[in-house]
Amino acid sequence: GRWHDSKGTLLRARRCPVPAGAPYIRIPESDMTRRTPILLTLLLLIAGADLLAQDDPRSVIDTLRYGVEYRSAEAFRRAKRAQQLDSTYYVGYQLEGFHYFARAEEQSGLARATVPMEKAADLFEREFGALLRQRITREDLFRGAGEDLFRQFDYLDLMTRLINCYISIEQPERAYATIQRLKRHGMALDFESYHWLAWLFFRSRIYTNEQYGFLEDTIEGNLDRALSYIDSLEAKHRRDAPYIERDILSIVIPNSPFANYVQAAFLDAPRHVVANTRGILYGYNFNPTLAARYFQKMDNDDSVAKFVNLGYTYHSDIDFRKAEEYFRQVPDNDTKSRGGHWQGFSTVYVYKGAPLEGALTLREKRDAHGFTIGYGWDNLCLARMYLYAGQLDESERSLKKAEEFNEVHYNSSFREDQYRFMARVIRMQESDYRMRAQRFENRNRWLTLDWWTSLPELSWTKYSTLYQLANELALNRERDIVYYHIFHTENIISFDELWQILRHYNGDFFQETFRRLQESDPRGNLRRYYTYMQGRLLQEDGDDEAAYDRLTAILRDDRLDHQYEKLLIARIHEVCGIIADDNGWTPQRIFHQNEMYRVYPELMPFSELPMAFALQVAPELRDSDDPHLAATLDQFRDCRIDLLDPDNRDYPTLSLSVEEGRIRYEVRQAREVAAQGFVDPTAPDAGKRLAYRLFRVMR
Repeated sequence: GRWHDSKGTLLRARRCPVPAGAPYIRIPESDMTRRTPILLTLLLLIAGADLLAQDDPRSVIDTLRYGVEYRSAEAFRRAKRAQQLDSTYYVGYQLEGFHYFARAEEQSGLARATVPMEKAADLFEREFGALLRQRITREDLFRGAGEDLFRQFDYLDLMTRLINCYISIEQPERAYATIQRLKRHGMALDFESYHWLAWLFFRSRIYTNEQYGFLEDTIEGNLDRALSYIDSLEAKHRRDAPYIERDILSIVIPNSPFANYVQAAFLDAPRHVVANTRGILYGYNFNPTLAARYFQKMDNDDSVAKFVNLGYTYHSDIDFRKAEEYFRQVPDNDTKSRGGHWQGFSTVYVYKGAPLEGALTLREKRDAHGFTIGYGWDNLCLARMYLYAGQLDESERSLKKAEEFNEVHYNSSFREDQYRFMARVIRMQESDYRMRAQRFENRNRWLTLDWWTSLPELSWTKYSTLYQLANELALNRERDIVYYHIFHTENIISFDELWQILRHYNGDFFQETFRRLQESDPRGNLRRYYTYMQGRLLQEDGDDEAAYDRLTAILRDDRLDHQYEKLLIARIHEVCGIIADDNGWTPQRIFHQNEMYRVYPELMPFSELPMAFALQVAPELRDSDDPHLAATLDQFRDCRIDLLDPDNRDYPTLSLSVEEGRIRYEVRQAREVAAQGFVDPTAPDAGKRLAYRLFRVMR
C-alpha cells in the first residue's frame, strides 16, 4: 500500500563509543622499549581504573546493549540484567522495548513494546531531558560531549519506535501525544516530529475531531495539515542541515560508519521523507505525473517506499506496465516491510490475465515469511488471484486465513477498515463464483441435489455481505474520492470488484456520478473505464443498443493496452456477447464468445455467456466400453458447454482421444493451440475436470 520510510533501526550502524570515564592512553612505540617501569605503572593504573569502572553499574549496562540482535533471547536477558543493576537508568527498559518491537508480528506484540519504551522515555527525560535542548557544537565534541550526542540519538530512536507502535496498533491520539512530547524539546536533530505529524494526519484523514481531538473536520483539512507539516520539515532541514555538516560531519572520518549514519539519518532521510510525502499527497489528488517526479527524487534504491509508491502511482494512471516494473523492484528487507505492494500488484496480474502466475509467486513469498506482519494481506491478495484463476478451493482457504489473522498495518496508510472491506468484497465474489460454478457443472442444475443444498447458504453469504459493503460504502467519507474514481492510490479493490457492488444499486445516480467524474478527472487514461461503467449501467437498465455501442467503442481506443488490460477487454466481450444473445445478433454473439475465450478463458466457466466448441471425438474413445471413460464423457456433456458438430467452423475445435488410458484433450482456435493436456478418467469428477481444463482452470 502507501508506504513511508521510517528510521526504525537508527542504531544498527552505530559503533560502541569508549565508555565514560574509561582511560585511554596512547604510548609511543619507542617508549615501550626505553621506559618499561613507566609503562608498567601506567598499565597498573589502567587496570585499576577498569576495576573501578566495573563497579559502576551504568558502565556495565552500557556494555550490555552492544553486539546483540534485538530479536534474540539474549537481548531480553541483557535488558533484565540492566534493570537489576540500575532500575533508574533508561537503557535497560529501552533494550527491553526494542526487543519486543523487533519480535512483534501482531498488535499485541507492538502494544507490549510500548510499556518499557514509555518507561525508558520517562527515565530519560527525568535525568537527561536538559541535554535534549542543547545544540552540541564541534567545540563541545572536542571537549568530550560525544556521549551527550549519542544520548540524543538514543532518544530519537526510542521515540520513533514508540510513535510507530502507536500508529500501527491504531492508537492515533497516543501517537499524536508522543509526537508532541518529542517535538517540544526542539532538538536540532529532530526531523521526525514533523515527519510523523504529516504521516499521522494523512493516515487518519477520514476521521474528524469528533473521533480524535487533534484532527480537522474534513478530509481536505487533514490533508492541508499534512502538507503544512511537510513544509515545516523542509524549512527545518534547510535551517539545520548546515549545523550537522559543520559541527558533526566535519570532524569525523569521511565514509566511516558514524559519518555514513549521520549522513543517511539526518541529511538524506529528511529529503526522502519530504519527497515521498509530497508524492503521496499529489497522487491522492489525481496528479500522478507530479507524484512520480517526487518519488524519483528518492535516490535510495533500497527504499520500500519509493518503489511501492511509484507502483501505485502508475497503477492509478492505468499504466500497468510501469506499475508492474516498480512493484517487481520492491525490496524484501524484512517481515515488517513486506506485502505493501501486493494489494496493487495482484490486480496487475489479474488485469493482464495471469492470475495463477501471480498467485504462485506470492504464495512462495508468503510461505517464506510465515505468520508475520503482512501474512493477512498476502492471503487476501492470494484469494483474489486464485478466484480469477478459477481455483475456488484455494481462494477459499486463503480468504479464511486472512479473515482469521490479526493483521498489523505497519508503515502503511491502508487501515483495518480497508482490510476488512477488501476481505468482504472477495467473500462476496467467492460465493457468487461458487453459485456460477454450480451452474457450469450442471446444465440442468434445478434437478440436482447439490444445487438445492448449497444455494441457500451461498445466496445468504453473497447478499448479506453485499448489504454490509453497501452500508460501509455509504458511510465511507472517501467514497467519492477513492472508490467512485475507480482507480486511486488508496483504492485497494479493482474496477471489476467495484462493479459487483455498484450494479445492485441506483443506476441513475451512478450514471450521473461517472459522467461527472469522466469530465473532471485529469487522468485521460481513465475515460475508457468511466465509459465501461456507464455501458454496464445502460445494459442493466435495458438499453442494449446504447450499451453495446458504448462498450465496443472502448475496443477501438488507441491507448488500450491489449496485453495488460485483458480483464477489461474480456468483460466488454462478455457483456456484448450477452447483449447479442438476448437480441438474436448471432454473428456478434459468436465473435464476442470467441474473443472472450481467446483473451481470458478462465472467466468463461463463471460467466453468463456459455462457450461453444466443435467437438471431435476419436473412435477409440467414442466406441470404448470402459465404464470410467463413459462416465467421464457423460459428466462432461452435463456441463454448460455447447458441443457442436465437428464440421462447425464458427467456434474453436475440441479434440478428445485416449492415450494410455487417459483422455487427451486439445482445443485449437484459429490454428493455435488454446488448451491441451490429459485427464485421468478414474479421478473423482473427471468429467467436470475436463470441462474446466478447456478453459485453463486446473481443478
